[in-house]
Amino acid sequence: MPAPAELLLVSKPLRPPWNDGSTVLVRALAEGMDPAWRLVYFGDPAAPLRANGEVLPAAPMGHAPSLAAKARVLAALLSPRRRHLPLHLFFTPNRVTSSVVALLRRLQPARPMVQSLMSADGIERWAPLLRPLDAVVVLSETTRARLVAAGLPPGRVRRIYPGVAPGPLADPAVIAARRLLLYAGDLDPAVGRRLQAIARALDRPELAGWSLTIACRPKGEADAAVRGALAAALAPTIAAGRVELLGEVADMPALFARASLQLFVADHLRRKVDLPLAVLEGLALGLGLCALAVRPLAEIFERADERGLAVGIAVPPDASDDALVDAVIAGARGAAAGAWAAPAQALVSAEFSREAMVRGYESLHAALG
Repeated sequence: MPAPAELLLVSKPLRPPWNDGSTVLVRALAEGMDPAWRLVYFGDPAAPLRANGEVLPAAPMGHAPSLAAKARVLAALLSPRRRHLPLHLFFTPNRVTSSVVALLRRLQPARPMVQSLMSADGIERWAPLLRPLDAVVVLSETTRARLVAAGLPPGRVRRIYPGVAPGPLADPAVIAARRLLLYAGDLDPAVGRRLQAIARALDRPELAGWSLTIACRPKGEADAAVRGALAAALAPTIAAGRVELLGEVADMPALFARASLQLFVADHLRRKVDLPLAVLEGLALGLGLCALAVRPLAEIFERADERGLAVGIAVPPDASDDALVDAVIAGARGAAAGAWAAPAQALVSAEFSREAMVRGYESLHAALG
């Protein structure tokens, strides 16, 4: 970086609870950027994330920010005090905020403006609204290809993988001694059906002594219906202590420390970052992954294959429940043999490290000036 620079980060407030993947990613960026950068961001002024910067007071936001919360964000964008600051926005486009960005572009054509797309669900329809930006950051090659196909200039779409902090060096023998399958993701009827199939498979000899923890943050009525169905269908197994059905988890590292294999059994990534941070955090701690290889999550396995690293079992997204159960059994067998720990940590270090992510953002903004 040739000289100290300033940057206005526009995201959900960077303050607890840290239960949203996009907010966790932006927090890692704010904490990790070179101290020479002066960052302005929304959060709690009493608990700044870094010494060099300004915290704009804002209360925690839910998954659907209120109109008042959106108004405060827009006021910050338009504030004469900050009109000189380069902008980096972290959210899915919408017509209101994109219209403001288009207005700012007309009024301030030299002001650098970047947007990171924290969820890529249906992103093609927003491509026209992204054209006024100097750069668009995506979290996977899959999303980059989709936006380029939708008409955005390739040179303006930058892929920067989400990154996580390295975990302590895993002892494969310690992980191999555990017997816990962990699913930490969203619930929908198809996910509920697959989890029931996996829970029933705990009675098979290949999974003798294994248990299943389902950790899913409540997300509305649809989620509650699936959660209730799971609780009813798996009541005997839950009572026997072989299945655990959790909601909000306050200490994910502690849960990872009990697990031996992580699962991803959703066939979509709606309302999630392209590569779920919980999955990357598990890999960083040496946990293997058995997953439906939906795009863009499949890139985890693709990057691993390119490096000759076996980090778990990739399952075709349209696999039957029986095929998924067989894959889980194979993944558990590999975990019990200590096969996944070292490759998983090596993959995170090579492709999905927090340091690489932060350097990518710094390089982008330094180039834009």
